[in-house]
Amino acid sequence: MHRCAPVVLGSMLLIASTCHGQSLADAARENRKQKSKDGETATKVITSDDFSAPADVTIHLVPGTTSTGQGTVAAPGRGKHAYLVTNLDATRFTGGGVLHITITVGDGVSEASFDLYPQGGRLPSEGIPNSLASAHNVRSGAGAKIDYHFEHGSVFQLAAEESLNSKPGDTNTYSFVVDVGNR
Repeated sequence: MHRCAPVVLGSMLLIASTCHGQSLADAARENRKQKSKDGETATKVITSDDFSAPADVTIHLVPGTTSTGQGTVAAPGRGKHAYLVTNLDATRFTGGGVLHITITVGDGVSEASFDLYPQGGRLPSEGIPNSLASAHNVRSGAGAKIDYHFEHGSVFQLAAEESLNSKPGDTNTYSFVVDVGNR
């Protein structure tokens, strides 16, 4: 009887542990919480929670000035979209104008594409974009220009991404200069 007990007990523990599994990410989160409660410095553990989209940026456009922006885009895979959005606030231009955006793409591996959408416009996650204006497949190291006429002050979304032709994971940088001219 005494010889059977360790075998039976070991088997029961093995079965119970497989039935109550915990993902690696869950274990890492619990470990971070415990360390922060103990007052120790928690080591940064990368989990899927860390891969959320970056926060949108807003540039408030002012009459008679230019504004600049920049970013880094990564390709999500053929036919899919993963935009980095910059909001261009042109509400001070109550009589409308022409939005001039001059874009320069970095020296990364692949091309980049840019679409201009209205504020609150739903950005597609797949397929061909239906934007107000665009510059698609801008080659690495090249530039492009988007000009868009608008009738009244508004906020626009400049959505930047890798070209749909890029391999998943390819990255590139870009910078842009934006101003509003008279109609």
